[in-house]
Amino acid sequence: MRELNKDDIKGNRVDTIPQYMVLKYLKSNLNIYAFKVYLYDRNTIKVIDEFDCEGYFIYEDDTNDVNFKKELDKDYSFER
Repeated sequence: MRELNKDDIKGNRVDTIPQYMVLKYLKSNLNIYAFKVYLYDRNTIKVIDEFDCEGYFIYEDDTNDVNFKKELDKDYSFER
């Protein structure tokens, strides 16, 4: 898991296309700079707010949508 800094966010510096799609979604819907942002896996970005609440934004390959989960299922695989 790698934390993105402001330059990474501004320059869209992610590792995969699904991460790029999630970052694009976050930038258009949130004040992304108010969060800590982490590349979690190839389809997921984890965000943590100022109160240390975390959430996961996941790009769904089959629907091309970004979905939010407050926590990941225990059987969630890193090898999506």
